[in-house]
Amino acid sequence: PAQLEVCVGKARALELDTSLAEAHASRGLALSLRERYEEAMAQFEQAITGKWTYGHYLLDHSVEGLITLEGTAVVLEGKSITRTLKRCKEVYIMVCTLGVQGDLLIERNKMMSPTLGMIADACASAFVETIADSCQQEIESQLPAGAALTFRYAPGYGDLPLATNKTLLGELQSDKRIGVHLTDSMLMTPRKSIVAILGVLEEGISKGKNHRCGN
Repeated sequence: PAQLEVCVGKARALELDTSLAEAHASRGLALSLRERYEEAMAQFEQAITGKWTYGHYLLDHSVEGLITLEGTAVVLEGKSITRTLKRCKEVYIMVCTLGVQGDLLIERNKMMSPTLGMIADACASAFVETIADSCQQEIESQLPAGAALTFRYAPGYGDLPLATNKTLLGELQSDKRIGVHLTDSMLMTPRKSIVAILGVLEEGISKGKNHRCGN
């Protein structure tokens, strides 16, 4: 039979297709990051039990530009919170946290690598939001038929002073109940903690704009 032709070729990559190279790298990085995120979330789910505490109060709107929680030292001031609660007669304040163990998991991952630390921090932020969702669901289960809650509103958003956290945490005795307190620089510890204000809306009243809590 005739000899089949065997060819050998050489070529230089005269022009590297950078977009193709980036696509291959991105695909690999995405898979790797997804695995790291899944591992980090598994760590939090296994090691962390979120905690929360909350209180229910009547509102006093008698002073323009200020809202007081009746029977407490808590005063909410600023146009943004006044606008959010202007149609509310009652309010809930809540504090949620991952606890000290959440901070320890983040630091442990940071010691292994900055990337793992960043991933753990992001997962902790997502996890504490789910804890806040669970707390809110518990509150919602206690509302009268047809009533709803405003979106979660946190001190530091809009013109509501960050220092409001001090009176809110003090009112709820969050340090004794779930171990959350403020530093002198107004940072919450444990770090992955959330404070939120939720007005009670009577049936038929719109929630308005969403104000997501940071952590």
